[in-house]
Amino acid sequence: KLISRDFGEDQHLEIVIAIDAGRASRQRCGSLDRLGHYANIAARFAQYAIAHDDRVGIVVFADRPLTVMPPTRGVSAVLRIRRLLAVMESASAESNPLHAAVRIARLVRHRSLIVMLTDLDDATVAGQLASAMRLLLPKHLPLVAGLASPEADRLANAESKTWLDPYQSLAAQEYSARLQRNVRGLHSLGAPALVVYPDQLERAVFAAYEGFRERRRV
Repeated sequence: KLISRDFGEDQHLEIVIAIDAGRASRQRCGSLDRLGHYANIAARFAQYAIAHDDRVGIVVFADRPLTVMPPTRGVSAVLRIRRLLAVMESASAESNPLHAAVRIARLVRHRSLIVMLTDLDDATVAGQLASAMRLLLPKHLPLVAGLASPEADRLANAESKTWLDPYQSLAAQEYSARLQRNVRGLHSLGAPALVVYPDQLERAVFAAYEGFRERRRV
């Protein structure tokens, strides 16, 4: 009788979830502020990745790294991550993702997936973010994920009814265009980036993670 044997290579990835807890994380986006969305995504993504026997760590940052947890696997890692996220608070300082990238580069010595949940619409932060990606690439694979504003998109396409409406619409259009420019700039550096609505962020991050595993990019 013919016998078939299928062989597969086990992947045990190292992942660092970097969470932007700077001043902009207090901004409302849908039903929660940005930090609330980041915390929910980080908790569920960490549990999902650890279920695949990956090692997951956390770096919470503002103008400097605030909380650092090295990548760890197992149920104990999930519980520790949830405890860290439960006490996480927004800082009053502006974010500096470059300082976070320096700390991450020291934290993980092997090629790792860096999932950075951050603000992509601030011009100053975008410049620092590009520098952070240059520091992490090509040794690591960074994925930058940010939130788009449903309210801004609504204003950008709203029908004008008062004298103020055209100005609000132009401002909203510029906001959306700046987001897309920043995303394209990160892609040009070789760093995958995405900006989606809050209710789509979890699905987008999970899909990117699965795609990286399937293509052996990490």
